[in-house]
Amino acid sequence: MLGTDDKRLAAAIFCSWYAGICGAKSALLTAAHPMAHTLCLSNMSVQLIRTEGFPVFSFHVHANRDGFCHKNVSGKELIDELSLFYRNDIRPIILALAKAAQTKAVMLWKHIYNQLYTYMEEEALNATGDSTRNLIIEQFKAMTWELEPEALGLPRNPFRILPRFRTDRNPPHNTISIKTTCCLAYQLRPDHGYCSSCPILPPE
Repeated sequence: MLGTDDKRLAAAIFCSWYAGICGAKSALLTAAHPMAHTLCLSNMSVQLIRTEGFPVFSFHVHANRDGFCHKNVSGKELIDELSLFYRNDIRPIILALAKAAQTKAVMLWKHIYNQLYTYMEEEALNATGDSTRNLIIEQFKAMTWELEPEALGLPRNPFRILPRFRTDRNPPHNTISIKTTCCLAYQLRPDHGYCSSCPILPPE
């Protein structure tokens, strides 16, 4: 459906969609929302939808479940709950994709991170003030940096990343963050080229 035989590319694109589940889980846990407990593999299905552009992945929650929705919980409890989710629900898919695509699991985790960082940037951009914006950034760092690498099945946490920035080559030449790994989208067709935020691009 992508028009390529490169399974690494297919795995990378799937991870960019799968990251939406990770972002939703983090947001629901942070907000102590009752839906937080419903996001798990045993309660979800995925549908692949053919479109005129890229294929679209749709994730469906089957049933509401009561669970983790207490307002006054410690940051450690949030991280513990998120770590269980990554260990039990995300890691098995990442490992299966890595095996099928003959690529390193750490690279797929970085595709997850790229998308999570994009979600955070969009939320921070729409924040109503500096204090709210700073809180969004601090919460994101806590929910990524404080994960134990064992939950991801790796010797080191690939989410402990110091962001890097560059000036966008395209107008209006804003400052943009550089991705942690290339999304490989340039391989889909010759006229695509590299994204402005691609780490493969040489320094200015």
